[in-house]
Amino acid sequence: MKALVFAVCTAILLAATAVTAGDQGIRFGIQTSQEDVTYEEIRDIWQAAESLGFYSAWNFDHFMPILGKDTSGPTLEGWTLLAALAAETSKIRIGTLVTGNTYRNPALVAKMAATVDIISKGRLYLGLGAAWFEEEHEAYGFPFYTARERAERLDESLQVITKLFNAKDDRATFQGKYYPLQNAPFAPAPVQTPHPPIMIGGQGRQWIMPLVGRYAQAWNAPLRLTPDDIRDRISLFKQECKRIGREPCDIEVSAFLVLYKITDVPLAGPVLRLGARFMTDKAIAKNILAGSPTAITEKIQTFVDAGATHIILNIQPPYDRDMLTRFATEVMPNFQ
Repeated sequence: MKALVFAVCTAILLAATAVTAGDQGIRFGIQTSQEDVTYEEIRDIWQAAESLGFYSAWNFDHFMPILGKDTSGPTLEGWTLLAALAAETSKIRIGTLVTGNTYRNPALVAKMAATVDIISKGRLYLGLGAAWFEEEHEAYGFPFYTARERAERLDESLQVITKLFNAKDDRATFQGKYYPLQNAPFAPAPVQTPHPPIMIGGQGRQWIMPLVGRYAQAWNAPLRLTPDDIRDRISLFKQECKRIGREPCDIEVSAFLVLYKITDVPLAGPVLRLGARFMTDKAIAKNILAGSPTAITEKIQTFVDAGATHIILNIQPPYDRDMLTRFATEVMPNFQ
């Protein structure tokens, strides 16, 4: 009951930070998973993306590789990396896609987010999720919990974070099942008002989508979701908006896709996606962007038609700046 009352009371404040495509058309971002890559390589491709007109750049929140079977490779920590990249860029919006809630206390996350928002001069998205990689939790001693408890903890973390963000000159007190605040100060405040837009990543119909409707200004559709899946999840978080009286329900929808290859070779795209099925699961293979600029445009359009206004492209090292340039000059203009 307390969570419902809190959600209703904050719905108006949340609507004020909603991020929409507006007059800028569909937005495009890149995501660089910082495994088996150097800081300099990531910095350089983020700066390249900024110069090419990409709207956003993202890293991930893992402490070990998640791609492939070898989890022993070098992996840079996400939030300290994000702070450094905030200082190395000037226009592109930045974020972690997405922060695992189980790894850090939510009050700490709020302080980290405010600090990076200040460093970036107001360019931060605060990406949050329930966390999913069990092997990583076991390796580093983080309790994994059940799927339901991870969702409950994320719910409570969102209450803590938004309470601190909205405290301004006051102190915040909160007593939840998992996290307490006791007369907690919160200064300095983030640059963005009332706070950096919160992006929730996840797909759970029962537990995660209602959190999007209650707390988020943006939702990221994970890699495996199809356009039909996205339509379904949008209807679910809109139902939650309606239930708590959040109007308008302006929540940005981003689709997470893999930019693999731009080539004018006929039928290259279907062949590359077919080959990808042997390296990953079929759902991910379907969402790989490969082929001509026209074919890639048509594929992205299916996600736009489903409601996505922000397309985030995972790119893998060694980073291909020429491919990114082709995407920026031959695909992005089709959506402006």
